[in-house]
Amino acid sequence: MIGQWDPSLTNESTSPTASFLQTLAGYCEQPQAADEVNLQRASQYLALSEAEWQPSFADMSDTDLINLAFFYVRAESQLSGFEAGARNPAIWVFRYLRSAGRKPEKDIVKALKAETDNRFIPYGNALL
Repeated sequence: MIGQWDPSLTNESTSPTASFLQTLAGYCEQPQAADEVNLQRASQYLALSEAEWQPSFADMSDTDLINLAFFYVRAESQLSGFEAGARNPAIWVFRYLRSAGRKPEKDIVKALKAETDNRFIPYGNALL
């Protein structure tokens, strides 16, 4: 059901798994096409810290990571409950790739920035 609260998901304190994040990456073109349970989990993971996401990133391909970033950027602009600002997981994906020496190409960064009005995309607050 759309909009139904599932209390079992609110107690989940574990990091997102790489397989779950790959599922979300598959919805990068149309985040709204994901089922309600996955969207609810995806929005609840926004409360986690950057450090809690990092272990899952290590088990994902660069393509999946970039698609995950596009999922969260598009979800933020298209879906209620995904407003994240400086805590958007897309920022953490790009920071992870940069720190691993796998910085995305400029055209990917431009395409991502064109999708959002979130001023923190792609690398977060420049003053930190």
